[in-house]
Amino acid sequence: MPAARPRRRLLFGLIAALLGLAVAVLAVEVLLLVFDPTGRNYHDEFTTYRTQCLRYTHEQRPLGEAELDGTLYRHKPSLDLDVGSFTIKTNALGFRGPEIAVPKPAGTFRIVVLGDSVAFGWGVDDEVTFLRRLERELNARGGTRIEVVNTGHNMYDSMQQAALLRDEGMALQPDLVLLVYVVNDIEPTRDVFEQAVLGKPADPGETVVVPGDFWTGLADLCEGFLPATAAFLRTQSNESERLRRALPAGAEYVPELFGKGPRGWPRSQRALLDIRDRCQAAGVPLLLLDNSLPAVRALPGFCKANGIDYDELRFAEADFALGITNSRLDTHANAKGHGLLLERLQAALARRSLLPK
Repeated sequence: MPAARPRRRLLFGLIAALLGLAVAVLAVEVLLLVFDPTGRNYHDEFTTYRTQCLRYTHEQRPLGEAELDGTLYRHKPSLDLDVGSFTIKTNALGFRGPEIAVPKPAGTFRIVVLGDSVAFGWGVDDEVTFLRRLERELNARGGTRIEVVNTGHNMYDSMQQAALLRDEGMALQPDLVLLVYVVNDIEPTRDVFEQAVLGKPADPGETVVVPGDFWTGLADLCEGFLPATAAFLRTQSNESERLRRALPAGAEYVPELFGKGPRGWPRSQRALLDIRDRCQAAGVPLLLLDNSLPAVRALPGFCKANGIDYDELRFAEADFALGITNSRLDTHANAKGHGLLLERLQAALARRSLLPK
């Protein structure tokens, strides 16, 4: 009988330790849910955006008439929607920002900006974006009125940007076209439509399988019952390092050579040439601002060979230590990040005589 007491104490101690561990784990989950240091709100906000901010081409015409290299979807006009951490407001044309007069008022210098979510300014209010701040600062100098039309749209690739310029952008009578180029430009957006709406299977040969590590493995174990903890654990993993492990020995990750790149980069080139040709035909300067990260290595040489004015807009690796993104899960620029983008855009414009005196 006396020998049983130590065993019971050991058992009770073990049960108490396990209960304490369970309480601690649940407490961490609650804290992560409440304070959301990883930015899980990004997924909820994007769902709100997708379901409430977009109108789809295939909802307005038969599927067989959908132009798969066209815009496919556009922002609804005259929106004023609080998606959570920021507000999305569009004008009557469906572009982010104030109303735009068509035809262009006399004495106005109009800059039309093409791009995706970086140009759009995902995660911050319009007033905070580098494009709206550029407009304010240029107009503060006095002289010719400057108007920046932000046609940036989440999930757009180069083909959709070219289609938007063709269908709507040139009718705005731009005096300057800026194109904010990101790595997504070589990832065909039509794939999303074809797979989700038309049921086309993804090409397994274009899938880059990134191996997991200790953190992602632990996150997988927690996913079903501790979602906030799982998200936090995933942010501890070095995705760039895991990607390097997926490549052949000694190879570097070059977006245009892996995954959808071999198909998407030629498409992007065709779209860039179309944008160039439309601007040249209208006598409108075009400046491509390279925000691709990882960098599309062939882009600077392609631009130089084809007469497309090129400059860099991307963040340097050291910039990320300054806290320039919305969250760990949402790497779009926050207010501080937009301040850096504004500085680099102003420097790029200062190196050229593209703006009125």
